[in-house]
Amino acid sequence: MLNAAKPTLLPLFIEFGQSFIEFGQSFIKFGQSFIEFGQSFIEFGQSFIEFGQSFIEFGQSFIEFGQSFIEFGQLFIEFGQPPRIHGK
Repeated sequence: MLNAAKPTLLPLFIEFGQSFIEFGQSFIKFGQSFIEFGQSFIEFGQSFIEFGQSFIEFGQSFIEFGQSFIEFGQLFIEFGQPPRIHGK
């Protein structure tokens, strides 16, 4: 009796297996899309990092420029003060 039912079940098993294979392939494609999307975000993020580093370097240049002005201003202040008399 089991042997009589076997030929009718085989196509059903094959069809069921093919459905699982197609379902698995869909998951693989979906996963690959997520990987590509993630890589795009990484590339986008690296651009922001490079952009941020440029701003940091630009800011450091301004700090150095400002420090030069402070030193230059201090020299003017020292130059403009009356001479000191030693002993008084």
